[in-house]
Formats: sequence, structure tokens, C-alpha cells
Amino acid sequence: MIEKLDERKKYFMDNRRNKKKDIPHRKTEYEKERTREEVEQIKKNLINYAKTPWGRDWIISNLKIGRPFRMQRGIEYAKDEDRIDNFSISTGQIFATVQGTAPTPYRVKINFELIPDEKWEKIVKELSTRLEYIIELLEGSLPQEIVTIFEKNEYSLFPDATQGLDSTCSCPDKAIPCKHIAAVILYLARVLDYNPFLLLELRGKSKEEILEDLSLSKPIESRDESEETSIENNIEFKFNVPKIFIQNISEQNSETEENVIGFDIKKPGKIIETLENLGIPQNIENRAFEIVLRAIYSKITSKIHEISLELS
Repeated sequence: MIEKLDERKKYFMDNRRNKKKDIPHRKTEYEKERTREEVEQIKKNLINYAKTPWGRDWIISNLKIGRPFRMQRGIEYAKDEDRIDNFSISTGQIFATVQGTAPTPYRVKINFELIPDEKWEKIVKELSTRLEYIIELLEGSLPQEIVTIFEKNEYSLFPDATQGLDSTCSCPDKAIPCKHIAAVILYLARVLDYNPFLLLELRGKSKEEILEDLSLSKPIESRDESEETSIENNIEFKFNVPKIFIQNISEQNSETEENVIGFDIKKPGKIIETLENLGIPQNIENRAFEIVLRAIYSKITSKIHEISLELS
């Protein structure tokens, strides 16, 4: 009889414990406030991982997915460059491999909505009237005016993640974003700090395509079509750079009382921006030529920097 009473007592005690487990814990107002503060601090840390306004805007747009804690999990992976490899950007897509805890790296793919061709046509047409913005973009800066041009045409350069991310990862964690997807998103923010042109490629057009579109601007009025064609055919090497005509620059600057030309003396870095922007002529396939050309550019820019400092 005593054993049966002990069993019933144990049964009711276990049942009470199980019921307690099923009751969700209701946070107090204090706990809710602490959680909000923690979330805001996490967002701030994530956003400040980028060093430029457009890099931070990229992170902000992706944080709209609403999962800052998951995004936070990827920041340590993003900081460790040895973990992210095979990083590539093609039209509307990012691909990378991320080394996780498993021996084989995980494959991450993130897709972005492409801007329709008819919208691109309007955007490129507007950009062709303000080519100074493209020059800034080629020099590694993203003018706010370019962002505005995209927004005026009902598309943003920064994808909106409020509807989720179109992404996959080969890791076991099927939630989006996993820390590997988050790491790639954050890693790209630092890449965009140096090359904001990639934002345009994610939305549908590569740098080469945009420059090609812009190079089809109208010829100088004083030159007829036959002369233009003859000159272009006699050019042995051509680069995809936008044509800027002096009359266009004069018209754009006529609104100001005076035109001031300024410049900064910047120490040459490891990346030769001139060659990166222009590229090697397409009909030169000799790798040795490229190595020599880069060495020459590096030596010339270093010497010019030294002379500039002496004269300034």
C-alpha cells in the first residue's frame, strides 16, 4: 500500500514538472528592455564592421531580415580571411566557400533580384549625363547621387531583405542566415569598401557592361561619323572607358560661380587602381607583359608620390 502511494506521489510530481516546462516564460518589462538594448548593440557592432557609408548601408539592408543574433554569429568568420575562399561575384549572385567545423568547406550561394533591362536603360542614360559620378565610382567611391539615381528609377542599389534572403548553404543548419551565409554577407561589406562597383553587378550589370554602354555616348559634334569610325579603326588598343566631352563638363559646371580643381596626394597602395579600372588590353595574353607593366606602374607611381611630397 505504501509503495502504491509513493508511485502515485511520484506520478503527480512528474506531471507537475512537465506542465511547468510547457508554460512559456513571460519576460518582464525590464528583461524586454535589456533584450532591446542588446539587439541594438549587436546591430551597431555589425554595421560598424564596414568602414564606408555604402559598406554600412549594405549591412543595414541585409539586417532587415530581422535576425541580428544569427548575423552576429558570422562576424568572427568574416574577420578570419582563412575561412572564406573562392569568393566570386557574378550578375546577381555571390558564391563562396566557408570553412566551418567540418573538414570540407561549406558552399554558400546568395541570389539577388536583377533590375529589369528597361530600368537599366533609363539608369544608364541618366548616368551618361553625369559621368563625373562614374569616375568617382572607378576611383573606389560611391557618390550618394548614384544611389539617388537608382532610387528615382524605383530600384535600390542595396537589396531589401525584409522578404528574406534567397540563399543556400551546404551546412546542416537550414535556417537562413546560418553563420556561413552571415559571414559572406559581412565579408562582402569590406570588399565593397574598396570596390563599390560590385553593387551594380549584383543588380544586373558588370563594370565592363556599364562602361561599354557609357562609351556609346554621342560623338563630338565637329567630327562626322566617317572620321570617327576611321580613327577608332586605327586605334590598336582600346579600353572600355566613358567618353567625357569638354562641352558637357562646361555645361554641368556653368551653374557655379567658379570652377575649382582640387586634388589629394595619396600614397600608392598595393592595388594599382589605373590597371584595375582599365584592365589589360584584350589582345595581349602574355602574362609576363602584365607582370612587367604592373611593376612599371608601381615604380612610376611611387616616384611621382615622392616628387609630389617634395613639391607640396
